[in-house]
Amino acid sequence: MPSTESLTVRGMPEAVQYRVYKRRFLGLFAIVLLNLATGMIWLTYSSVTDSAKGFLYCDNTIITVTSILYFVAYLFVGPVSGGMFEKYGLKRSLLFGAVIQVIGALIRFLAKFVEASEGNNSGRLAMTFVGQLIAAAAQPFFLNAPPKFAAMWFSESGRTTATMVGSVANGLAAAIAQLVIPVITTSKDSMGDSLLVALIVAVVAAIPVFFMHERPPTPPSPSAAEALQQTVEEPFTKSLKRVYTNKQFLLLLALFGTFVGFFNAFSSLIAQFSEPFGYSNDEAGYFGAAMVVAGLIGAGIAGPIVDKYKNYKTLLKAGVPVVAALYVVFYFVMRKDFFIPIIIVSALLGMVSFSLLPTILELGVECTYPVTPSSSTSLLWCSGQLFAVVFLLALDALRDNERAANGGVNPPLVFIAVWSVVAAGFCFFFKSPYYRLEAEARIRSTGRPSEMHVESKRSFEDIKV
Repeated sequence: MPSTESLTVRGMPEAVQYRVYKRRFLGLFAIVLLNLATGMIWLTYSSVTDSAKGFLYCDNTIITVTSILYFVAYLFVGPVSGGMFEKYGLKRSLLFGAVIQVIGALIRFLAKFVEASEGNNSGRLAMTFVGQLIAAAAQPFFLNAPPKFAAMWFSESGRTTATMVGSVANGLAAAIAQLVIPVITTSKDSMGDSLLVALIVAVVAAIPVFFMHERPPTPPSPSAAEALQQTVEEPFTKSLKRVYTNKQFLLLLALFGTFVGFFNAFSSLIAQFSEPFGYSNDEAGYFGAAMVVAGLIGAGIAGPIVDKYKNYKTLLKAGVPVVAALYVVFYFVMRKDFFIPIIIVSALLGMVSFSLLPTILELGVECTYPVTPSSSTSLLWCSGQLFAVVFLLALDALRDNERAANGGVNPPLVFIAVWSVVAAGFCFFFKSPYYRLEAEARIRSTGRPSEMHVESKRSFEDIKV
């Protein structure tokens, strides 16, 4: 039986009954699978750098570009996906993303059958880039979905956990890719097997979307009901403009961009960072997997705690400096025969980073409420992907494997450490109130919506969310 709570809100057409439904878990499962699939496709090549270079007859820079395509695609498609959520609904938007992801994965697999050799790789390379770019265009739909879905289907006691589950699935996929793909791909000749596995995963991930529901019959919380009424007549582009004038959100945007950008770049280049010190692709996969597995544990612990105590800002101001400190420590432990210390630091880095991810996404919604979650989420992820592109290009240009292997300064890791420490100081300037939580408390205590309420006669069922 669904849990219910009734409350009459002044300014609403009639008494609203707040209820959560078990079917919400099917939708969350669909989002998790889609994020798992997009993460595996993203890292197919960079997880096995040597085999991928042999398969594509290219150098390290081309392999880096296969990751950069995902970040670049997000910059263009991210805001579009948020607008599609508002105009066409979450289910249809996710279905669109799932279909183009399958198409992209299929094109990548078909590139296997294009003849290629040293000096004659343009056909296979072009087909690979086209497929990778199409699949990359699907990712924004899946990354942007968790906060929106959580706000639509979950009460305030479960929103952060739902956002956490949907968001960290992409990171879990990174761990799976770094562990599984090196096992499947032992040489350039078996690269096609990994591409086939990625295609199958994309197809399987698309299936549950057909069975998820577009929206619940009744809202799960006062903020969900009020926000829908407030934003129903506001175009998505206007919501974006309102977000851009919020100084506290812009601060959050810079922090999220920095640390998500570094995490994405780090995940993409971990094999290249560790190669000069004698670590194999398999061992590099263990480093990445340690980050993600520990991250899932950390997020699993932090999510329910934050849901209960709503201490988003405390976690932000405690976690961001710790992440910066761990990047500094990583510089010193990336050495030959330091496998265990690298594993430990990687695990700690993942644990804290994953705990921060849903926290910052929820803070973005809180500090911009009553603007739709799609606006803040899409901009936060755009920032993360933009920084990732910049960082990937910078780290690739700074890489000096011979110098690092001989005990010299490792420029990419110095860059990460210094930038992280500087950026971490800005988290202490974030002081935005929790507007959504305050609105819910006000409605529950007085039955009166906020002053920003926009009258509308449309019911919850009539609104595409």
